[in-house]
Amino acid sequence: MQSSGILLINKPIGLTSFDVIRRLRKITKIRKIGHTGTLDPFAEGLLPVCVGKATRVAGKISNNNKQYLVKMKLGEKTDSGDNTGQLIEKAQVPRLEFSQIKNIVPEILKINKQIPPIHSAKKINGKRAYEYARKNQRIDLKPKDIEILDFTFINYDTPFLIYRATVSKGTYIRVLSETIAEILGTIGFTDQLQRTKVGKLLIEDSVDLNKLSEDNWKQSLFDISKILKDFPKISLNSLDYFTNGRKISVEHEDISDIMVMYNNRCVGFAKIKNNTLYPKKVMIE
Repeated sequence: MQSSGILLINKPIGLTSFDVIRRLRKITKIRKIGHTGTLDPFAEGLLPVCVGKATRVAGKISNNNKQYLVKMKLGEKTDSGDNTGQLIEKAQVPRLEFSQIKNIVPEILKINKQIPPIHSAKKINGKRAYEYARKNQRIDLKPKDIEILDFTFINYDTPFLIYRATVSKGTYIRVLSETIAEILGTIGFTDQLQRTKVGKLLIEDSVDLNKLSEDNWKQSLFDISKILKDFPKISLNSLDYFTNGRKISVEHEDISDIMVMYNNRCVGFAKIKNNTLYPKKVMIE
């Protein structure tokens, strides 16, 4: 059974994303493991993890849009923007009907820039932003382009507001919650956060970390082709030339990046030009 592929982990609250990697290294006895997008310790949910040679395609997954289920609290603000931070401000929550709250959805969908939070993993001059925050050092965080692709308010029970959002890579939900509170005329922070979708990968297909063992983890391992279902593919009848990185004559239109399949498994990536396949990434075990 293959030992390279993708694990869809349902990360529990309380662990960092790297804690998950450490545990998986012990379980799999494989050093080369990486996740495809950080989830904060207070958050839970879908964390795709690349194992072995599959780490070479992590970027193709991390660039996908992500969906979150969020519970935020109005009337309070923390220094981190979530429930792990220190309470730094309180404010009155306006009388709001759920129908009034839902009316701001068009305004939320227009949000296209965010300033990353100081308590984030954003790198500034080679250091993480949170490293500066811990030392109370001021840094200049510049606005970055984001996109809110889909947004729905689910429930409001004062002071807690629940919503679901599908956002582009690099969007900070903690900042989005604060912006929503500001639009509603108050302050707020993210109290609970669950990532439910990455691209077309669903939380329903994930496995709990504590259910994996040395004996069963490979049963939860997805081939890259099953994860990148919509990626263009070409199948080879022989691996001889591809394994050695040699060009192969094929009948196919020009394409800059295509998944190469053999026996229904991904064995790497290539480009095709003038009916010639040029290997780019050979991922044969």
